[in-house]
Amino acid sequence: MPTTSDTTKFTLPTIFVIFGITGDLVKKKILKALYNLYLKKHLPEKFRIYGFSRRDYDDFKLKSYLRDIMEKGKYEQSDKYDTFFEEFFYVKGDFFEKSAYEHLAKTLGHIDGQWSICTNKLFYLAVPPTAYSDIITNLHATGLTIPCSPEEGWTRVILEKPFGTNLQNAIDLDRQLGELFKEEQIYRVDHYLGKETVKNILVFRFSNSFLTPVWNKEYIEQIEVRLMEDIKVETRGEFYDKVGTLRDVGQNHMLQLLALFLMKAPKSLDAQEIKSCRSEALKSLQIMSPQEVARQTKRAQYKGYTSEKGVDPHSETETYFHIQATSSLPEFEGVPLILESGKAQSAPCIEVVVSFKESDLCLYAFPGKQRNKLHYHLKPDEKISMRFLAKKPGFSNEVEQHELGFDYHAAYDAAEFVDDYEGLLYDIIKGDQTLFVSTDEIISEWKFIEPIIKTWHEDKKPELEIY
Repeated sequence: MPTTSDTTKFTLPTIFVIFGITGDLVKKKILKALYNLYLKKHLPEKFRIYGFSRRDYDDFKLKSYLRDIMEKGKYEQSDKYDTFFEEFFYVKGDFFEKSAYEHLAKTLGHIDGQWSICTNKLFYLAVPPTAYSDIITNLHATGLTIPCSPEEGWTRVILEKPFGTNLQNAIDLDRQLGELFKEEQIYRVDHYLGKETVKNILVFRFSNSFLTPVWNKEYIEQIEVRLMEDIKVETRGEFYDKVGTLRDVGQNHMLQLLALFLMKAPKSLDAQEIKSCRSEALKSLQIMSPQEVARQTKRAQYKGYTSEKGVDPHSETETYFHIQATSSLPEFEGVPLILESGKAQSAPCIEVVVSFKESDLCLYAFPGKQRNKLHYHLKPDEKISMRFLAKKPGFSNEVEQHELGFDYHAAYDAAEFVDDYEGLLYDIIKGDQTLFVSTDEIISEWKFIEPIIKTWHEDKKPELEIY
């Protein structure tokens, strides 16, 4: 629940403008998140949602389209659909035409006049990144994003990853955002940061004192971040072939997870302090030379990829990668940091594994390398487990490995869980930027991966394997 000061923010009238309301992101994520917030009374007391798209819709057609999505998805409490849709309206417009934004500005200005207050405004860019530049330019040019004051009539712009397609493109986009908006107005969404298990990493790491003394190179042997998918590219062939696995999930999701396991303890729960600590961790990743890329990375492509719809028959785009990175942070100097991801794997798996070194103090012999390991599971299970050694019953001193664990879904009722987009939208309304990516983080991520991609495509090293 919001605090007393947060509650005030939730009482101020707020208008959501969703660019691309007929697109996949709204269909798969945003609509359900908004409806759940509505049911839980976590939307502002007075709100209105405007969909902005090129389709030849009106208010009625938009509501019918969205209602069909909800009915097919079997959203709960269907008796509340009608009251929820009372606040939905449609504005037809082309993302690239300034006149459409002038019309939108008049429409929203009329609502401010009706309600006798300068409303808060959220502009959600649920569109392909290629449209970002034109949309934010037109929003600024028509005065739509000019706030009335920090307390009332604030405006916020929400963008989805990917943030750029390469380092220079990311810098250009960031420069444009910085020229048009203040940093506190910009919310860059990497939805992985909104997952309950990811949000818990900070609590797990910095609220359990037994971890602190061993969280360094003296005790940690390596850290692995793994994101494996059992699916192929499916309908995303044309998009995916221009991007590849490293850009698609490595540059954002996986590096954000790694940063949470490398970062120093923040001095407070202030959003800027936490983002600064994440940023420091990402900046510490050592930039690889072409020779290091050839030695420390692997890239591969699943068999049959070049036959997928939309994929170049001669494509060398990777659908799998394995990278051994290193950090310049004194605490982790020399510790291998493994990033591994691939499509068409035997089973889906998202996890972070921290392997600890063998102790010189161990008095007992045991077969093989049965080191202590911390597994932080995000998919398919959401749990934390620790492998430890224990003596077998009997007269000998034989040692066996066992597991100590905590399972989120066994510990908590399903109703207590908050969907990632639901939590992110709640924080955007509240003005909490903790779970959103800063410009420094994005630039550091691109600086790390761009030399790898360049070597893969220009020097063709290491060779592309087929699996």
